Amino acid sequence: MENSIVKLRGYKDGLHLIINPKVSLPEIETAIHELLGEMNQPLAGTSIHIDMRPPIFTSEDLSNLETHLTEKYDLVVSGVNVFDEKNESPILAAPATHSISQSLAADNHPDLEHAQIVHQTIRSGQTTSCLAGSMIVYGDVNPGGEVVAAGDIIVLGTLRGNAHAGAHGRLTSVIIAMELVPLQLQIGTYVNRPPVGQKPRGYPEIARVGAEDIIIVEEFIKF
Repeated sequence: MENSIVKLRGYKDGLHLIINPKVSLPEIETAIHELLGEMNQPLAGTSIHIDMRPPIFTSEDLSNLETHLTEKYDLVVSGVNVFDEKNESPILAAPATHSISQSLAADNHPDLEHAQIVHQTIRSGQTTSCLAGSMIVYGDVNPGGEVVAAGDIIVLGTLRGNAHAGAHGRLTSVIIAMELVPLQLQIGTYVNRPPVGQKPRGYPEIARVGAEDIIIVEEFIKF
């Protein structure tokens, strides 16, 4: 069941905890506990942003929430974003390449047989999307660059930036690269942030959602 109080989303600048502030702080803390408990993925030491819109917390409540996130889950709150009431909600106001509904019916999914071929390296600050199928990149994805696809992502080079496959919620999507040393991987709603300074292993790798609902990375041999 979709959590209507808090959501966790991965964007280019990291993880965002999106909060509906129209409930009490204890309710929010309970919702966070349920959300993180369903992830089956350790987030200790991860930096997150808090997104909300009015009515915002008092400074005391906000301080208590930051302390709760730090002491109970070992998360690092790197900032708080407050969106004006007259603007869109934090979820819709988030970066456009990621504000895609995760609950689309199967009949509404795009034709994932379609593939977009990108004949260039994706450079820092550049985002390339294919929301009608898979993507094949003949080049690298540099740090600060991002590729997003509704289906699979295949990088015939080194993936050092961000990659989001299964952008409409397709958890069977995969990410393949000749060298896989990304800043962040996302498949559907699942996010993986490899250790900083990870070195290339010298062979192609594939990232996919495993049986324990986490993104696993292994040597790519064949489909």
